[in-house]
Amino acid sequence: MAFMQIRQLCEARGLNITELSRKAEIPYPSALALWHDDSKQFNRRTLVRVARALGVKVGDLFAPDADKEPIEA
Repeated sequence: MAFMQIRQLCEARGLNITELSRKAEIPYPSALALWHDDSKQFNRRTLVRVARALGVKVGDLFAPDADKEPIEA
């Protein structure tokens, strides 16, 4: 299972869930689920928007090693 590290990336940039939702132009419930790494499926468009909003590549949204805790940005 892949771990998302969106919360860590956002916090490193001073963004909260509401700001992520607005900046990435995604619905708040989607941002909330991604923030808490509670998504069962990932919509490609949503991931692209989040990555663009955070200034990273889509692959950077995932922790590099699924067996470890998400890294700090």
